[in-house]
Amino acid sequence: MEWNFLSLLGIFLSGLALNLTPCIYPMLSVTVGLFGGRERESVIVSFRRALAYVAGIMMMYSVLGVVAALTGHLFGEVLQNPYVLLGIAVLMAALALSMFGLYELQMPAAVLDWLGGKRRIVGFSGIFLSGLFVGIFAAPCIGPPIVALLTIVGKEGNPLKGFLLFFILSIGLGLPYLVLGTFSGLLSKLPKSGEWMIWVKKVFGVILVGAAFFYMALAAKPNIIPFIFPMTLGVGGIYLGFFEKAGNQNKTFRRFKQSMGTIATLSAFFILFFAPTKGPAWEPYSLEKLAQARQEGKPVVIDFYADWCIACHELDQFTYSNPKVIAALEPFVRLKNDLSDPNSEEALDVIQQYQLFGVPTVIFLDRTGNEVPDTRIDGFVSADEFLELVDVVRQANR
Repeated sequence: MEWNFLSLLGIFLSGLALNLTPCIYPMLSVTVGLFGGRERESVIVSFRRALAYVAGIMMMYSVLGVVAALTGHLFGEVLQNPYVLLGIAVLMAALALSMFGLYELQMPAAVLDWLGGKRRIVGFSGIFLSGLFVGIFAAPCIGPPIVALLTIVGKEGNPLKGFLLFFILSIGLGLPYLVLGTFSGLLSKLPKSGEWMIWVKKVFGVILVGAAFFYMALAAKPNIIPFIFPMTLGVGGIYLGFFEKAGNQNKTFRRFKQSMGTIATLSAFFILFFAPTKGPAWEPYSLEKLAQARQEGKPVVIDFYADWCIACHELDQFTYSNPKVIAALEPFVRLKNDLSDPNSEEALDVIQQYQLFGVPTVIFLDRTGNEVPDTRIDGFVSADEFLELVDVVRQANR
């Protein structure tokens, strides 16, 4: 996954949007009661109390992200099995059905009673622990999006990225509590729960359906992966904008739905037919091609990938499709080595020869066939980062 500003902004907005689900939204007024109702408190003191509460929520989800990343090798091992990938697809589909209302994931009644009772939490540590407690019990309630993110973080296996992703998600999730806890009078201005929330919930359902198809494609048809996002965007836009009836009683919201549906459908059309998707031409890896490149004095780039590797597909879709990257790789002999079965004899030989620790790995060889130092790529990199490394290789080949 590409961790640029826009993707992190999307994660923040996703956390913010989770507050609009029917399960979480009613908690806004209930939980603010933990530190509300103190008429003599200044805004600064109210802010500090609200911040302590949100810090508890942020702590819970940030630790969750780190734990998922630290156990990422487990994800890497099991995701080599197409049956496991199909199992994840079924899980995503089942979670999507909960978003479409087939069954409900609800906050435990005991937690809501505890939060809504007359018990007063004293001190910042108590409020912090309350936020931590609510974060734990809210996780099953907003489980479908959380499970999807855990899968992504676990597959990448980077603790810093895992912490960052869930930290930003929790900022979005906790921001309304911070604002409402500081200015408790804003509670009266919150819109009432209604059918518009059902529509928001089904937006998450469409996203999870797309995730289900993505993992199905990883298991059976990796070549269709570039089409899954625009198809989800287009079909989801048509369904949510024009066929889903929730919220249609409100004329303004109906127009909003139709506008969002139109934008999503047009965006999908653009991605399918106008956005660049083809990268440079690659040849299958072989010792003969390496020897030929040395004889001709050509530099070589080798991409080690696997069909089940998410970051490998992201390299193809976001980095190699960049026109500048395509032009920069033109002088290179471009080889791809499929390590989808890392236990095969051929794969084990290559892994030992190049000291590979995972996929994707991209290495650059100079004109003499030696690897250019400090240019190895492990994991996803953006087009700009890739081009910087290509410049280093060019300097080494002069």
